[in-house]
Amino acid sequence: MSRVDRLLPSRVQRNLKTRNFGRRIYYYPVTDSTNRVAMTLARAGEADGTVVVTDFQTRGKGRFDRTWASRAGEDLLFSVILRPDSPPQSLLPVTLVFSALVANALSATLGAQVAVEWPNDMVTRRGKIGGILAEGSVTTPELAFAVVGTGLNVNSLPGDFPDELRDHLATCRAESGHRWDRGEILAVVLEAMEGGYNRFLTEGFAGLRATYENSLAFIGRRVSFSTHGRRVTATVEGVDDDGALRVVADDSQQRLKLYSEEVTPVA
Repeated sequence: MSRVDRLLPSRVQRNLKTRNFGRRIYYYPVTDSTNRVAMTLARAGEADGTVVVTDFQTRGKGRFDRTWASRAGEDLLFSVILRPDSPPQSLLPVTLVFSALVANALSATLGAQVAVEWPNDMVTRRGKIGGILAEGSVTTPELAFAVVGTGLNVNSLPGDFPDELRDHLATCRAESGHRWDRGEILAVVLEAMEGGYNRFLTEGFAGLRATYENSLAFIGRRVSFSTHGRRVTATVEGVDDDGALRVVADDSQQRLKLYSEEVTPVA
């Protein structure tokens, strides 16, 4: 990996328009997980808005401890430290806000529609282009801090990934037809995140719920999920103010709220 390919802080910050997010950046050419590093830094007192970024993760992960695959020097892998002074339950809404705002920012930047698959995956017509994973440390009754990790497929191509993934992935390069300056994309994403986070702190998720729903790919569609040992199909109605996905079960017409279930679209 050449020097020009590295996401050095100076390369990112020259594009930044944020007041807080990314004004302090820890850069690692290689690390196991930006979320793990950010959690360690947060425990040591690192400030709100601090960013940890790497060119390659050896143990990146997504939801349900799935591996997050990425090519060295091609994509974006970063985590943001937050100190929201809010209940632990706010972790889900924060990730929803970030996924919607990042999807909107990518749509405008790439000139391609990027939507959200509940709760926090970003997708195009080709497949998944990014995802967000939040972790927190709790001091009852509030979050001491939260770490929000984000992975975005930027300059890799679907064919660069393992066979079992390539047919379900999208990248900024594939959507636009050209390579991107990763520092430029990161600056755009951090600006979107900071704007959403500041609104979240003052308005709560309720003030951003419509923004999220407008980005959601599943509205009005049938999905399936597992609950209490059985498979359920249902139609998505929307999202509640606490971030739960609101669905109506096919068999009983009962309204249900989903918080952590994995949902898949039904053809």
